[in-house]
Amino acid sequence: MPTLVAILELAAASLWQYLPWVVLGVLVSEALRYTAISPVLERGCRSHPAIAIPASALLGIVSPLCTYGTVPVVLQLLRAGVPIAPLATFLSASSLMNPQLMLLTWGGLGPKMAVARVMVVFVFGVLFGAITHFLPMRYSVQPKIREEGKHCPKQRPPFTWPGFFKNSGKTLRYVGSYVVLGVLLASIIEVLVPGRWVMAIFGGSGWYRILLAALLGVPLSACGGGVIPLVSGLIGQGMSPGAALAFLIAGPATRIPPLMALATIVRPLFVIAYVVLLIAYSVLAGVVFGLL
Repeated sequence: MPTLVAILELAAASLWQYLPWVVLGVLVSEALRYTAISPVLERGCRSHPAIAIPASALLGIVSPLCTYGTVPVVLQLLRAGVPIAPLATFLSASSLMNPQLMLLTWGGLGPKMAVARVMVVFVFGVLFGAITHFLPMRYSVQPKIREEGKHCPKQRPPFTWPGFFKNSGKTLRYVGSYVVLGVLLASIIEVLVPGRWVMAIFGGSGWYRILLAALLGVPLSACGGGVIPLVSGLIGQGMSPGAALAFLIAGPATRIPPLMALATIVRPLFVIAYVVLLIAYSVLAGVVFGLL
């Protein structure tokens, strides 16, 4: 019973933290339906994909919204016909980095780690966007979203408050169900996995620590900012900078709640491919960073 209470308390606290971002993202995404931004983005992305993908990576890095706030916006743009590649780039970059994380990393782990983290995130965003660009949408986007996009009117609908709140509620139920499930699963893992296990595995040195850091960062990473004190303490106990960077890259974006949010848009196999690619990339980035 105490374990169940701890899980529910942690889940409730996490959900309370995420809820404002989810609601904000839903409201912004619905508001976009009544503006001309979607057709403009669609034309720009189709005409200049080589520019749109790097630009989307930069926008994702500087965006203050977390994954839970950006998913509804991306969902609405995708329904309106904006190509998946720049949107996937934006999602991946925003889940890995934002201005707050940049400052926290700089202050907690030093400027070298902060700059390396930003550069690694930008390159991954561009790489992920390029792969998505050449991949047919039937392999990446959820069938339900593709069908909605076919029947989505291209002209701007007339604004009405009942229609605004009705569509916002529909999107909130769709995205929120995934977020709630992800928060519950993450809380179960955080309560049942002792923190001393993490310390025992991450301590020490060796090239294989980079791989372990990337792999264990997936289920055990806390929020992007909250994990920095943990990483700082592990570095003080002998964790290599390369392993620390791999943990910082693979961990926050592959936590269960962000992955569940991502699953509202893309197919499950695509989410798995994303995790595998990110882990492999974080290990490579950690090895290279350790040699500098």
